[in-house]
Amino acid sequence: MTAPSTEATASQEGPASGPYATEADVFAEVRDIYAGHAKRGVMRARNLDLLLRACAEHGVELGDYDRAVLRRVAAGPPETAQVIASLIARAALPAAEVREHNDA
Repeated sequence: MTAPSTEATASQEGPASGPYATEADVFAEVRDIYAGHAKRGVMRARNLDLLLRACAEHGVELGDYDRAVLRRVAAGPPETAQVIASLIARAALPAAEVREHNDA
């Protein structure tokens, strides 16, 4: 694996990072999820938490089917969940900036 880019490591505290150039960039941000995977179901639960938290933090309303899809995504590798959470967060940024400007 290559070293993670500076851009990807700038914001490891939440999903609003990226864009990612390589899988190694994403791995740097989900390393802790892999560290806790020894117990059955932990990785899936942490992936789902990451996705649900990204949606909640950015005002994404979820229906039952949305949650079912997120559960399927959470069953995959943490890198996939991180990229999707990051996309949600980055997509919300311009709208949040516009709202802040309009409220001022």
